[in-house]
Amino acid sequence: MKITAIDARLVDANFRNLIITQIHTDQGITGISEVVTKRFDDATLHGIRNIAENIGLVGQDPRRPALHFERMYRDNQWTTGTVAVSAISAIEMAMWDIKGKELGRPIHELFGGPTCQRVPVYCHVPAGGSPEEFADHIGSALARGYRVVKTTLPVYYGQVRRVSRDGTEYRLGGAAYSGTKGRVDGSHNEHQWTDARVLPAIVAYFAHARQVHGDRVEIWVDCHARLSGASAAQLLRALTGLVELIEEPLPPEDIRGLRLLREASAACGGPRLGAGERTATVYDRHMASMVTEQAVDVFQPDLGNCGGYGQFHELASLAAMHDVAVAPHNPNGPLAVAQGLQAMCFVRNGYLLETVGNAAEDELAAQLLEDPSPLQVHDGYIEVPTAPGVGVSLRAEGLAARPFQRYYHATR
Repeated sequence: MKITAIDARLVDANFRNLIITQIHTDQGITGISEVVTKRFDDATLHGIRNIAENIGLVGQDPRRPALHFERMYRDNQWTTGTVAVSAISAIEMAMWDIKGKELGRPIHELFGGPTCQRVPVYCHVPAGGSPEEFADHIGSALARGYRVVKTTLPVYYGQVRRVSRDGTEYRLGGAAYSGTKGRVDGSHNEHQWTDARVLPAIVAYFAHARQVHGDRVEIWVDCHARLSGASAAQLLRALTGLVELIEEPLPPEDIRGLRLLREASAACGGPRLGAGERTATVYDRHMASMVTEQAVDVFQPDLGNCGGYGQFHELASLAAMHDVAVAPHNPNGPLAVAQGLQAMCFVRNGYLLETVGNAAEDELAAQLLEDPSPLQVHDGYIEVPTAPGVGVSLRAEGLAARPFQRYYHATR
């Protein structure tokens, strides 16, 4: 089998663009993948094309993804950052899809899976403009069958309906993307003075949600690396008993700070800590040290940014060695959900799979996929995929109907 062409394109997905890659072969099998890099859409798209050309992938056998990963990573000088590695991920994952389709088996079986009976998932809920609105959104997510929800730090995020100045109006209510703008300016960094009234305002959201919903729901909060160590410690203490996990409380490069924060949380029975979405391959030793130093309870590499299936498998094994669970980062499109399902089914320490999980995402899946039913959530779980390869197929008309949109003004 030989590669005849590699097609990569940008597809609008409401508040971000999906980079969809298709690898065509001389035997009529096409492998597909999705990666998302938001503000670096163009760079990643061209990176896919550059890497494919640089090492002459057209004419090569795509059924050797481990070898091709090594060549893409080692034979190109500037491949140590997330953007370059995302381009590698796109190609690598499409190759595994080809391999699975040729063998007639899902990708997870090629890695020894399935390792679970069903895949537990969680969804986003926007904080909204008040604690009451937040509790209502959680109630809507519960009604959709979710039992674990994640919001982005209230007051900082989730209070407006427009993702960016040039973005679409995003429907709040129930499960929905939680990273829209809030009252705190998006450029405000962790070292700048913060009004003392912000922390109590944040806590009020979770206190009210817990009062309304009790223990019917597990709540996570994503800080998007917006806090200093001191502010994160205050938040952790204040949210003990109210949330189950705090994601990226500190800038991702502050591994020592994460470890100190985790130790403090463990000592007082506080929330778990999660991080790792910006890890770029197992060779990214500094980011991987959050696992080897046991600085987090839940490690969250993104399949589309960490190097693909092979690298995710190696990173998950590294985490398992250090008693750390993995929960793939995935605020991405429907094909990425399918990819995450495959990964969760071949790791031994899979915890939860992230999904945006709202009605707009269901509509997107129906537009982009021939059959989105393998991604349906039932009582907080998705069934183990059984179809060959990644388990879903793309609709060409759906891709064509959603041309690239610029979303560069979204908050971090």
